Amino acid sequence: MKSIVAILALGFVIAMCNLSNRVVNTNTNQSTNAEAPSLPPPEIVTATPPPLPGVNQNSGTKKITAPISGGVLNGKATNLPKPAYPPIARAAHASGAVTVQVLVDEEGKVLTARAVSGHPLLQAAAVAAARQARFTPTKLSGQTVKVTGVIVYNFAAQ
Repeated sequence: MKSIVAILALGFVIAMCNLSNRVVNTNTNQSTNAEAPSLPPPEIVTATPPPLPGVNQNSGTKKITAPISGGVLNGKATNLPKPAYPPIARAAHASGAVTVQVLVDEEGKVLTARAVSGHPLLQAAAVAAARQARFTPTKLSGQTVKVTGVIVYNFAAQ
């Protein structure tokens, strides 16, 4: 694949050189007494790299603003309430795992929670329990940071 790209790039460069030679020859053939216009030197553009996502570069210290991924957060919880088993789910014999995606702030409180998988009759109870969870603050390079991850609740039919 790389060799094909290299061959195409080389062909493009050769074609551009031939095209520029034709333009210069056409200009000199049209006006034999006048000099061909000289082309300005190519402009060299230097650019600063774009800022890193999630890093505040306005201050002298780099503050991390984007949440980091924490994976499954069940083991990092200081308080992980059990969800109530909804009566309608019990009547339907609904059971299984419900995965809830959460965003945890720098203090360990859940900011957002939404169910991403599991039985629909169990999802609301799992989300309500996840909103009440508390976690140990996560530090990265000495700074507390936001964390995104999942909490998995297992519902057993009763």
